[in-house]
Amino acid sequence: MMMRLLWIAFGLLGAGAVALGAYGSHGAAFADAYAAELFDTALRFHLFHLAPLGLAALTGSFAPQVARRAALAALALIAGMALFSGTLYLRALGLAETTLPLPPAGGFALMAGWLLLAWAGLGSLARR
Repeated sequence: MMMRLLWIAFGLLGAGAVALGAYGSHGAAFADAYAAELFDTALRFHLFHLAPLGLAALTGSFAPQVARRAALAALALIAGMALFSGTLYLRALGLAETTLPLPPAGGFALMAGWLLLAWAGLGSLARR
């Protein structure tokens, strides 16, 4: 069940990245250059973190312990994308003004996701 949810998340986040990229390039009316820069940063981080999320979604064929670790990595990446990229998208489009430290929390979640993915890889090496 978890792998199916990861595949769904991977597909929706990937399609969302393409749609947001098109919107940012063709339809968005940014208030200023800083807002356009925020949007671009959000999109880059969104796209960069799809690759390990896709790898984590492929873990169904791995040992259960490795699959669980990769699923944790995927969940951390999803949370990181939501907190970091999501907040920057909202700020860039003028839909949210917040002083909450959501982007830094998202950045820490993204780093945790990468480290958890490495941990999953270590688990797969130990099994061989």
